[in-house]
Amino acid sequence: MFILAPLFLIEIWLIYMVHAYTEKAEALLPKSSFVEANRTAFWHAGLVGKAMRNGILTMVLMMPGPCAKRGIVDYTEARNFPAGFRRMLFVSWGMSWLFGIALMIFGVYLKYFE
Repeated sequence: MFILAPLFLIEIWLIYMVHAYTEKAEALLPKSSFVEANRTAFWHAGLVGKAMRNGILTMVLMMPGPCAKRGIVDYTEARNFPAGFRRMLFVSWGMSWLFGIALMIFGVYLKYFE
């Protein structure tokens, strides 16, 4: 219950964040090649497609140097991305991963140690 309840709340927040902020975040990176490619690749997938676009955007912002070297993102746009917005993306996806992994570890513990 200590893992599942926060995970459930984080997932509700992620659904809202993906729905409300994906286009706003993509609009802040107009020169980046991956934004238009992701839109065309995932536009038909609905909310799951938006989650994919948002997650990829977060990963690109997490590693702007290597992505800029490959021509995926304009480095100045990634560097000038609003810090509060970037923090919201990182914390939201990071907490989701953290609690998801904690739930898996707890499941392994229950299966093998009891």
